[in-house]
Amino acid sequence: MSRTNGTGRRVRRGAEELIAELQEKIRLIEARAAAKQAKQSPATNLTLAVLRKLDKASELAEQEQATSLRHVLSDARKPLAAYLESQGLQLPKARTPRGRRPKAVATNAS
Repeated sequence: MSRTNGTGRRVRRGAEELIAELQEKIRLIEARAAAKQAKQSPATNLTLAVLRKLDKASELAEQEQATSLRHVLSDARKPLAAYLESQGLQLPKARTPRGRRPKAVATNAS
């Protein structure tokens, strides 16, 4: 994809733009390497498995229309996901329950 100015002529990137682009690529590669290293930890692997099971349980609770259970599972997922993201892992977006929180869950959460 070439950039052009208003006259249709190609605008060549300067050295600063090329360096900035390469530094961004380096940063992304280093982040992937850190995530790969974190995945090799047995504790992190088990935490990822727990997160996947929480997601699966939340989907099943949604099918059973157990709203309060979905809220509890969503609350349990948040700190685990925050920790894994701080370790550099990319996680799928959580499908959090929508709508009002049931009173039984709201009183226990506060």
